Amino acid sequence: MQTNTQPPILQTNAQPPILQTNAQPPIMQQGKGGVGQFLKNYLKQSLEIVKHPLKLLPTIVLGAIWIVLGWFSSKIKLSLPLEVVSFLTFTQGGLFGGVIGAVGGIMGKIVVAAFLNAAILPLFEKKPPFSGIHGSMRHIVDSMKLRSTSALAPLFYGLGVALLLYGFMNITQSGKNAMVGLVSAVLLIQGIGNRGGFVWGFIFSLANSSTKGKVPQFASITRFLLGMSLGFTLSAGLSLAGLHWCFWLAIPMLILGFIFSFFKKKVTNSM
Repeated sequence: MQTNTQPPILQTNAQPPILQTNAQPPIMQQGKGGVGQFLKNYLKQSLEIVKHPLKLLPTIVLGAIWIVLGWFSSKIKLSLPLEVVSFLTFTQGGLFGGVIGAVGGIMGKIVVAAFLNAAILPLFEKKPPFSGIHGSMRHIVDSMKLRSTSALAPLFYGLGVALLLYGFMNITQSGKNAMVGLVSAVLLIQGIGNRGGFVWGFIFSLANSSTKGKVPQFASITRFLLGMSLGFTLSAGLSLAGLHWCFWLAIPMLILGFIFSFFKKKVTNSM
């Protein structure tokens, strides 16, 4: 037996894959090619659902509801039950506000369809929907153990961005279309716990495109997504209260985020 040979597990310069310094988690590899490449890959994966027609059923039913209720609402005043269905399905999204309102409404309808699929498709595999929310809560609690006031910047940036996006998807900021804000908030909370999903992959691909490969901190992204979730919830509440303040509130939130990003004052972990 040769004395200068060692089994692979005992070789001092060998590392198991999890300890290799040049290995990246799957989430970082998702965004490696930039936003364009990520969206291309995601669209390709999404089209795989066509091979399973039964899984298309929720989207088809939702589309039929949009068409039927949209037509009825243009002809007659909807009864209360139909008004409720219209609210829950974001039927009137994109029907007002011209071209910008139509584009924003289409984006909102995509979000609502994504929410419906997230709620129903897991049932086809006998899994509970939104099962990742428990993990999301743990990530949120960990991310709020702040070491400096500058760590609050992503939270306020998220609030401002969500207020703007809501105002785009619900251009009239009508209470009848507030559902898009509520489902967006739930999807973002769910997304915080799913680090292999669309939300994290998109953010990492965006960061890769804009910062030449610089990796953002997980805690900062969690605070940003939490801020967005709070922003969408606030936006929906404002619409339901008849207040069209989203665009006006977005500006001070973004300014606060910019200001906090310069603060380095230490704060306690209990904040």
